[in-house]
Amino acid sequence: MLVRILTGLVGIPVFLGLLYVGQWPFLVLVAGMGLIAFYEYARLMRAMGHRPALPLGGAATAAIVLAAGLLPPHGAHAGAVAALATLAILAWTVFRPEGFSAMDGLLTLAGVFYVGLLSYLVLLRRLGGGAGWDAGLMWAGMAFLCTWGADTLAYFVGITWGRHQLAPKISPQKSVEGLLGGIAGAALAGLLWGPAIPLPRWQGAALGAAIALIATVGDLAESALKRTAGVKDAGRLLPGHGGVLDRFDSSLFVLPFVYYIATLLYGVS
Repeated sequence: MLVRILTGLVGIPVFLGLLYVGQWPFLVLVAGMGLIAFYEYARLMRAMGHRPALPLGGAATAAIVLAAGLLPPHGAHAGAVAALATLAILAWTVFRPEGFSAMDGLLTLAGVFYVGLLSYLVLLRRLGGGAGWDAGLMWAGMAFLCTWGADTLAYFVGITWGRHQLAPKISPQKSVEGLLGGIAGAALAGLLWGPAIPLPRWQGAALGAAIALIATVGDLAESALKRTAGVKDAGRLLPGHGGVLDRFDSSLFVLPFVYYIATLLYGVS
C-alpha cells in the first residue's frame, strides 16, 4: 500500500501538470503511454499463446495518437492514418513471416484499436485552446474525476458492504454494491465539477453516473484479458499500480464517450 501511495504522489502530479500544459509535451506523454500499453497488451496475448506483431502494432498505435495531436481533429486525416495502419497490419498478415498466423494479425489489429483509444485523450485535450485552463482541460477533468470518483467509492463501498458479485467469472472481488457506490461517487464528482465546464449540476451528475457505468465496462474488459492470460497485472511500470493498461483501463472507453458528448451534444470545438 505504501508503494502504491508513493507512486501516486509522484505520478499523479506529473500527469496532471502535463495535462494542464497540453500541446506537444502532453502529446509525447500520451504517445509514450500508447507504446507501453500496446507492449502490455502484446504481453497478455503472448501469455495466451498468441504472437501479435509488437513493433508494427506499437508503431501503428503511436501513429494514431500522434495523428490525433498533429492533424486537424475534425477532418478525415486522423481516420486516414487509422486506415493506413489497418492496411499495414492486414498486409503483414497476408505476407506474414513464419509462425505468424491470421489470428495473430487480427489480435494485433484489435490491440491497436483498443490501446489507440488513448488518442481520444489527446483529442479531448485539444478542445478549446489545447493548453492551460480551457474547455479541453475542463472536459478532461470531468472524464478523470468521475472515473476516479467511481473507482474510489466503488472500492470502499465494495469492501464494506459488498455481498453480491457483479461479474464472478471475470472479477470476483467486484460487487453490485460497489458498482452502485461507484455510480454515486462519479455522480457526486460530476455534480461538483459540472459548473466548471460549465454544465448544470444535474447534467454533471447524470454524465458522471454514465461515466461510472462505462468505466466499469472498461475495467471488466481488461480484467477479462488478464484472467484469460493468467496474470495479475498487465505491466510493472507503476509500482503498486501495475502497468499503463492497469491504470487507464477504466478510462479507455470513457475518453471517447466524453469527447463525443462534448463535441456532438454540446458543440465544443
